[in-house]
Amino acid sequence: MEANKIKGEAKSLVLDNGVELTYCELGKENKEIIVSGAFYFHTFMPVLEELAKKYHIFGIVMRMDGEITERTAEGGNNWPRQWGKDIYEFTQKMGIEKFNYVGKCHGTLPGWYIARNHPEVLMSFGSFFLAPHVLEANDNYWMSLLMSGKAEEAMKVALRKPETGLKKKMEEVAALGDMASNPEAVLQAERAHLIWDNTEEVKEYLANMTIPVCYLFGTEDPLFNDWKDNNIWAMLHTKGARSVILSGERHLMELDTPERVAQEALIFIEESKKIY
Repeated sequence: MEANKIKGEAKSLVLDNGVELTYCELGKENKEIIVSGAFYFHTFMPVLEELAKKYHIFGIVMRMDGEITERTAEGGNNWPRQWGKDIYEFTQKMGIEKFNYVGKCHGTLPGWYIARNHPEVLMSFGSFFLAPHVLEANDNYWMSLLMSGKAEEAMKVALRKPETGLKKKMEEVAALGDMASNPEAVLQAERAHLIWDNTEEVKEYLANMTIPVCYLFGTEDPLFNDWKDNNIWAMLHTKGARSVILSGERHLMELDTPERVAQEALIFIEESKKIY
């Protein structure tokens, strides 16, 4: 069990295939469920704690090792699909029939997998700070910092208030271990389009999406700006999407202003229940 990846009580569940997943659970007194996936739950925990005032929360650690069954067309590991399959099987093992999914950046990938392959279980989907890629990137500034070993610099430019958040974020990164130990998984962590077979299928899916989805971005997020044309395209071409752009916010918004992130998720989920 990867308990160090969760700040607070960590639990584990063994799937039918023998894979062990680590997770946290909050707000058990609430009926309606929110599922969230991430590599770790430290700095995102204040967001989950805020959501847990109204919802039953399951935060599931997305593994980066162990048996993998999902493959790319070229035969390599397809981590976006694997993370989605793991978390879907987690919900089934736990007997969760319906849930909302809220993910941030890499944590959105399981949500896209479930939306595409098991839409019957999703009530709503908050895809925060990331959209599937159907257009070429404008730049590769942020990921190039990460993959060149400049993790601290990458986190600093992703914070509006690094004087209060950088130390916490670097402690969380340390809990993940050596990010270069699985470069394939790290590189795929922003590639939601690998959920589908090709770009045209992604476009068709978004144009006909039936699940309420919310995109949330910050204007000063380096990853948003690396994929700016694509993100705007996704917001304009995803059927029924709610899209929120917060001026001045950056990629680690959950550290700068966790209440704001949680509030956007709560507003979206409540709005998604209405018929206009």
